[in-house]
Parts: sequence; structure tokens; C-alpha cells
Amino acid sequence: MRRPGRVLFVAGIAILLVVVLGDALVQLYTDALWYASLGYAAVFWTRLGIAVAVRAAVGALGAALVLLNLWFVARQLGPVHLRRRYGNLEIAERVPRSYLVAGIVVAALLAGWWLSGIAFGGDGALALAAWLRQVPWGVRDPLLGRDVAFYVLSLPAYFALSDFLLITVVWSALLVALGYVLVGAIRWRENRLHVSQPGRLHFLLLAAAVVAILGVRYWLGRYALLVDGSGFGGTLGYTDVHARLPARGLLAVLALIAAGSLVYGGLRRAWRPPAVGVGALLVAAVVAGSVYPAIVQKFQVEPNQLAREAPYIGWTLDYTRRAYGLDRMQRRLLPYRPGGLPNWDALRPSLAQLPLWDAAPLEKVLNQLQTGYRYYHFPQADFDRYGAGAARQQVAIAAREFFPEGLPPGSRNWVTLKLNPKYVRGMGAVVAPATEATEQGQPVLWLANFDPVTRNPAAPPDVSLTNPSLFIGQSMTDYVVVVPGRNGAFRGRAGVDYPAGVRLGSWSRLLAYAWRFGDKNLVFSGELTDDSRIVFWRSVGERVRALAPFLVWDPDPYPALIGGRMVWIEDGYTAASTFPLSRPQDVEGAGELRYLHSSVKAVIDGVTGATTLYAVAAGDPLLETYRRLFPNLIRPWEDLPPDVRAHIRYPQLYFNTQAQVLQQFHLTSPEAFFGGQDVWELPPESVHEAASLPYEASYATMRLPGESQTEFLISTPFIARQRQNMTAVLFGRSDGEHYGELVLYELPRDVQIPGPGQVQALIEQNPVISPQLTLWRQSGSNVDLGHLRVVPLDSGFLYIEPLFLSQSNTAGGGAQAIPELSRVLASDGSAVGMDTTLAGSIQALRGVSGATGPPGAGTTQPAGAPAAAPALPPGGDWPRQARELLDEADRRLRAGDFAGFGAALKQLRAVLDAANRPRP
Repeated sequence: MRRPGRVLFVAGIAILLVVVLGDALVQLYTDALWYASLGYAAVFWTRLGIAVAVRAAVGALGAALVLLNLWFVARQLGPVHLRRRYGNLEIAERVPRSYLVAGIVVAALLAGWWLSGIAFGGDGALALAAWLRQVPWGVRDPLLGRDVAFYVLSLPAYFALSDFLLITVVWSALLVALGYVLVGAIRWRENRLHVSQPGRLHFLLLAAAVVAILGVRYWLGRYALLVDGSGFGGTLGYTDVHARLPARGLLAVLALIAAGSLVYGGLRRAWRPPAVGVGALLVAAVVAGSVYPAIVQKFQVEPNQLAREAPYIGWTLDYTRRAYGLDRMQRRLLPYRPGGLPNWDALRPSLAQLPLWDAAPLEKVLNQLQTGYRYYHFPQADFDRYGAGAARQQVAIAAREFFPEGLPPGSRNWVTLKLNPKYVRGMGAVVAPATEATEQGQPVLWLANFDPVTRNPAAPPDVSLTNPSLFIGQSMTDYVVVVPGRNGAFRGRAGVDYPAGVRLGSWSRLLAYAWRFGDKNLVFSGELTDDSRIVFWRSVGERVRALAPFLVWDPDPYPALIGGRMVWIEDGYTAASTFPLSRPQDVEGAGELRYLHSSVKAVIDGVTGATTLYAVAAGDPLLETYRRLFPNLIRPWEDLPPDVRAHIRYPQLYFNTQAQVLQQFHLTSPEAFFGGQDVWELPPESVHEAASLPYEASYATMRLPGESQTEFLISTPFIARQRQNMTAVLFGRSDGEHYGELVLYELPRDVQIPGPGQVQALIEQNPVISPQLTLWRQSGSNVDLGHLRVVPLDSGFLYIEPLFLSQSNTAGGGAQAIPELSRVLASDGSAVGMDTTLAGSIQALRGVSGATGPPGAGTTQPAGAPAAAPALPPGGDWPRQARELLDEADRRLRAGDFAGFGAALKQLRAVLDAANRPRP
């Protein structure tokens, strides 16, 4: 090849490599810079090393198999010539053998690398490394005696390797077939397909390899029965143990025999041994694999199902509870005794910190009153606690994040969204006590506004925000560029507003990030300096998933004020889909799992983006395996700072999953589980007039029965399936030495204890409260019944529910209504009290009408008690009288005179009844 041709050829290859590998190399380079900026360079290079080492090792195995097969084909290939014509002269030039060998080697290497990517790309390499570095569980399955780690880590690796070998053999067969066609060993002649004897032997050997691999998979399938069996409990069953287990062992042996018969037949040029071996395997696969288990199930199991399945149901109950941490749950019996509700003074220590604000209405209020500008919003409100000792108080907290859609379309340019310090960050937070409201029904704000931040003197000392900047949040995902000193906004390393990021101090970095984000402005902008920094992966979820993708992360991170700045806390879980004898559960954001454990707390600085992971507790073998692979990634629990530990909470996703499992797996008797006895479910919860949702677990500060102090708890009640009476209440503890404890209070079955749905119906049917709700709804107001909290007492329950009012039609057409905390409803399951305060509603419930609040507040009436009928009004113009009485009822209601409202409403009914009587 002449020199210009060689130059063009090399340039073409270089361009092709840039196009093909450019994205991968840029991604690799920019990721490495990001990890290094957080101090996790070792984690990045460890992950990269694991991926390269696993794919190199597996790819080398695949390349060797492909090369062996291609070499067998190449041996049958005679000399290869290239023919060239120069005018009338044709010259045949022999291609050197070394060129052919090099081509085969390159093809094998590329095939091996490509096939390894199919089998072990993504998280596959990490799974294989975890198998090699696994920590034993110390628990063995009761059937085959294998450690649980074998099922969680080894078995998936074995299946992945067998899949890799299978696709490698199949791919080799395709390449071999193509090679034989090229050398003429396979051809179509005389309307028949002719295959040479070496080619026929080669294909038989490949077929034998496929059958042998299937035999290995049959053997592994014996263990897979403990993961994905067909028994009554959803896992292993009698038919699996007594029919499928021996059948799969038999099929594994027959598959190896069939593979040997294929080899023998190929070497001996005999067709009968392969036919017999493969035929026996196919017949056994049908008879032993399908027919025999069906017969055992039909004639041995179904007539005596409980007796046959009981031992395996017991295993399922035991291992499912282990898989979701329910084996450590404390079970207590609540001695329920209805009646005898104490007065408010006695209840105050337990209920004073019970939250009345719900997250949803609070978010609406804050987004209407506290955003300041349309380009800020509050994506979510969370609950936490602040203060010390007895002054510790539950609060609602929400971070004010940047919302680019709030800017006018013409202002959404690159400088505004990427460089302007006014728009590249969120600003501050709002903190409000969850137990209080103003006279107008709005939250009392301890921390509000920004530039400057307004702090209420009544707030505890730790409710403080000296640095309101927020570069890392829940909803902020686009990258930004921080230019220190620009407009005086970022004050450098000694200041408080300097976020961590990757320094753009060289052209290579600028070009790399411009390529990654497809943004040429990074290169051509004249406002960047050598100290400018690019900040990306600004979402809390993106950040923690980039650092530890092998964990399942809670979709709900929550903010905390620590040291005068915003910090995010997010829960991470170790998870597995192959935990033996465990029933699978559908986990939000993770799919179907058979094991979930709360293992990690991630702490993310909202300003700098610094991210630190802490192991929640020792003893999780899966987490210890990952810590072996990444020794510098997850710190011990003892390193968690005390000021952060004061704000951690029982993880909500974990709690919801445990509650989901507990609906059936609270049972310990196989007989009760088989008979579907005492199955629970989560109750429905009304949210407004014609809608209900499943009950949502919530955080509240209250006292557990038998305990002396209030705690920050997450809780949910259970009701009997297809009924509404309450059967148990589950609590997750968050404070101090009790963090992570799960407590189940079970209720006596011989007493009908109202569930949340029955209490909601009691409220809606109350003769005094129901008309009031109806009038509100008909007078242009939205009535939203808040989250009904089930509060345990030492021998009974209180049901507390806030009521929010908002205007159904707001000015401006697009503005949202602002909810007001208007009333508090209290019930003991048989009567309902309503007042503007929690204390007043409880006093009303006890029959002390008007003990607190305005005159007439605290309306209560036992369920089913008839209203006293007033005297009929005189006749006359009844439509006018009805209108006047309706107006009077509305005036009384707005004034808070509920007794007067009830009297006017009764008179209105009497007028309507008199108008409808037949006249003589």
C-alpha cells in the first residue's frame, strides 16, 4: 500500500475507534474525575478493575473455546490465494498462513469479549466477584444442607457461567457452520445438503457440549427448587422434594450419558448410540420432569395436602421471616379494655407531640406561601424531631429546591440554568412544628424565607440554617458550573457556599465534559475560569446509586439541619432474589425480591455534595461481602456523628415491606397458614369525599404501651381480611438504643376493635358532624380528611384525624387552593369529638363540651344516638324560611358555633318535612 493510502487507512481506523469507543472513554474519564472529587477514587478503580478482570477472565475462556473450534475448521482449509490482474496478466499470490492464524485469533478474541459482555456486563461482573469473596451466612437450608450464601451468591454465579458457556458453544457452532460453508465442507448438491465427515463429527461434539451444559443446569436446578418451588407456601413443596428433586438429578445423569453417546457415535460413525441417548433424555424430560410430578401432586398431595405440605410450610414461614428481619420482631399482647378515656391532662405527656399536619396539605401550603419565586418549589415535606430531652419536638421539614420550569421560557438559556448563582441552586428550608397551627389554620413556621433566613425565637437551638445554599436535592438533576467569585456568590474554599465538583482546569476536561453532556457552550463560554467546577449527579438518588449500585436505595431521602446546613439522609438495603425458602415480595423500585435488609445510611451534604456511607449494624453477611470488595466505601456504624444519629429514622420502604409480609407471615402454625386463618391486610383510608387509598405508614411521636417516654415511631395498623376490625398494630422504633427495633402489638380476637375504615364511617355518619361536612362541601369548600393516626394507650386506642379546608375555586384560574388545618377529630371507636385543637377534641370526646376553643366547639355524639326533634316552625312561605335557616346555619358554622349550627339545621329539616306533608 502506498504512503497516501496508508495514511488514509490509519486515519479511517482512528476515526472509527473514536466513534465506537469515544463515548465509553469519555464516560470512563469523567466518572473517574467525579469519584476522585469525592475522595472515592479507590472505589472507582476497584469497580473498574473487577469489571475488566472478570470480563478478561471469562472472555479469555470464551475466546479459547471459539479459537479451538475455528482452528479445527482452519485445518481443513488449503492454501488461500489472492488473484490480481494487471492488464491481460493475472497473478495468484498465496496468503501467508500467519495472516490466517492472526485473523482467527482476532476473531476469537473479539467474540470472547463480546460474549463476556452479554453474560457479565453491567452488574454481572460484580456478582461474580461477590461469589468469589462471599461471607458465609452461618445458616444452612434444612433439605440439602447448603449455607444460605450458596443460594444468594454462588447459585446465581453458577447459572451465569453455564449461560455463558451455552451461548459461547452456540455462537461457536454458527461460526463453524459459516467456516465450513466457505471451505466447501458444507454444500448443497443434487438437491441435498452434504456435510463432510470432519464437519459432521465437529457438529456432534458441539451438540454433546450443549447437552452436557444442560445436564449441569439440571443439577443446579435441584438447588433452584428451594428458591422457586411450587409448594403451597409459595416455595418448596412435597412434590418438589419427592418428585422434581430426584427427577432433576436423574435428568442431569442422563444428559451426561447422552453427551457421551453423541461423542461415541461421532467417533464410531454410528447413529444408534446418539439416538438412544438423546431419545432417553427427551422421554425422561417429559415423563420425569412433567408427568411424574403431576401424578404425585394429583394423587399423593391433593388428597392429603395439609399433612404432605405442613413441614415445608413451616420452613417457608421460618425463612421468610428471616429474609425480611421479622425473626427479630418483638410480639406483645395489648390488653384491650374499651371505655375509661382519661382527661387531657393525663394524656398530654403522650399526645402533646402527636403530629396534626400531613405531608400532602403541608406541601401545598408551602408551595403557595414559601417558594418566594416561581423558580423554587418544595418537592416533598418530611418529618423529623428537634430539640433535646423533654423539649424534643416533632417537626415537618421541606427543602426549597430550584425548579427550572418555573422560569419564563425566554429565560431558560444556558447562562441562566448553568452559570447564574441565583438559579443553579436551591435556597434554604422551611421547618414547622407538626403539632401547631395559627388561628388561620396555617403552619407555625420556625424557619422560613431566605435571603435572609427568618428564624422564630421559639425554635430549638438546633433549628438553625446559616448556609441556605442547596446544590444537592431530590429533584435537581441537571449539571451546573460553579464559578468562584462570580457576582460575589461563591467565596472559595474559606467560604460557606463552595460546592464540591470537578475542577475544569484544563482543555481535556472541558472537552470531555462537553462531549459527555453534548454541550458545546462549555468549550466556548468566556465566563469560565481555571477554578470553575462542574457539579453533576445532583440528585441524592443518582449520587448514592453511582457510589453503591449493588444496594437498593430508598426512593425517599429526607433532609436534616446539622451544623447550620442542609444534609440529606438516605437508607440503603442489601437485597437478593435467591434467598432460599422465602416467598417473593414486590419491592418499590427493586422488583421482586426474596431478601431485604436495612444495612446502610448515606449522609449527603447538601452544599458540598460530600457523601458518606455507614453500615447500620454488623451481622449482615451480604453487606460484609460488599465491604470485602470495597473496604473504603462503607464506614462502621460507630463513625456516624452523634448529631446525624439524632435524626435517623426507621426506614419507610423496609417497614412497608415488612408490613406487607406480616399480613400472612405473622402466623407460626403451618395449619393456620394452610387454612388461611387470621390473615390480615392493611386498611383502606378515606382521603376525601369519594376516594380511598391503602393505609400509609407514617411517622409520629407517641408513647408505646408499657413504655414511659414518647418516641419517634413509624406505625401501621392491620385489620382482618375482608373485615374492618383491627387485629394488630406494628411499630418501628427510631430513637437511641432502640433504633431498628420492630414491635407488634397483637389484639384480642374476642373483642371487636374498630379499624380505621370503621372510624372513618363513624365520622361521616355522625348526626352532627356529617351535616357540617356536607354544608362545607356544598358551600364551595374542599374537605380533606387527613391521615387517621391510630394511637395506642395502655389498654385501648385513640383515633386522631385532622380536617383540612380549602376553597374549591381560586382566583387566577391556575392557582392551587391553600389548605387550612380547620378541625381535629378524635374518636375512641364508639363516639367522635371535634374541635379546633387536639385537646379540645379529646375533651369533647369525653363529653366536656366547650372545655377549650370557642363556645359550642367540641361537638360529640355517640354513634346511633337520635337527635332531639325541635318544634315545627309555623307554616307560610317555606322556601323563604328554608333559605333563611340555611343562611343562619352557614353563619353559625363560620363563627364556630356548632351548637347553633346544629339547631338551625334541625329547624331547616323540620321546615322541609312540614312542606312535604300531605295537605287536606
